[in-house]
Amino acid sequence: MYNIIHFAYTNAHNYKTEKSIFNIITGKKSHQTFFDACSQQLLTLYHSLPNLKYPSFERYSNNFNIETAQYQSIINHPRHTYDSLVNTFHAIQLLTQTLSNTSHDVYNFVPITQHSAIQKQVKRLYKKIIAENLKSQYIEELTNIFQSLSEINNHVYLHYYLQGFEESMYTRQQVSLIESIPQEQLYELEIRDLVTLMYELEDNTQYPLLNQLIILPALLHKTALTYQGIKQGMDFDALAAQQNVKHNTIQDHILELFIKGYLSEYTPFLIHKTYESFIPYYLSNRSERLRNYKTIFPELSYFEIKLIIVGIERGELHAT
Repeated sequence: MYNIIHFAYTNAHNYKTEKSIFNIITGKKSHQTFFDACSQQLLTLYHSLPNLKYPSFERYSNNFNIETAQYQSIINHPRHTYDSLVNTFHAIQLLTQTLSNTSHDVYNFVPITQHSAIQKQVKRLYKKIIAENLKSQYIEELTNIFQSLSEINNHVYLHYYLQGFEESMYTRQQVSLIESIPQEQLYELEIRDLVTLMYELEDNTQYPLLNQLIILPALLHKTALTYQGIKQGMDFDALAAQQNVKHNTIQDHILELFIKGYLSEYTPFLIHKTYESFIPYYLSNRSERLRNYKTIFPELSYFEIKLIIVGIERGELHAT
């Protein structure tokens, strides 16, 4: 916990309040918090400590030892929240469990997760694997990805949490005892492994099957309505009228859709060509307040400025 909070403080812009950092790691469901997490390269820590209380957070933050560098074991993924990392791994666990059991003609087993979105995605890929006889390919991909994790991180811990036919997964407490690592440190190392896993999974040429198990972060209800409207071709006016909200509310929804990976085409929403000159300026001045960017680039709306920042931090917009 200490290292997670320390990492968040290290990455946060110096004008950000303690409360905004607390909101990120506890997972406050607000568009400002989504943007703060993305723009400060803290997306992986979003909702990583949901049960943390503010007095405990203050106690940890007031006792930092600046000389320690243990927080460097924490790494971030710019495109996925903590929940996305965990749910994606749950999908791998469930598909591995299913293939292992059904290979022994066992179809009556307790699935490792009851999460409906995960089960839906796994079921779709399971049917494809069975129909196209891709089981050996899946095993090869799974083997290769854990070998890569072991090479990249020197040691990997996630394999303890796989299970299959007559093979149960370990608990974190058991892994802690096996590896002689405190559970709190093990949790941080698991986050590191999950981030590395997601980087690997994004390579759909290397892992064409496993790539299909990536679970995007869940959307807020109103944002999901906006997403459906966008897919149906509705414009800003129609979207705002449908939900009886102002345009800036729809803009917040669109930012959430980009932050969480549901949208990736930026140019339709960037109407001012000067966004191209904003990118190199931002790259050299990453920690300024939004109003400073607005002063220097007055033709850009705050929505456009935020969207460009999201695109840069997610690694999807680049200087030309």
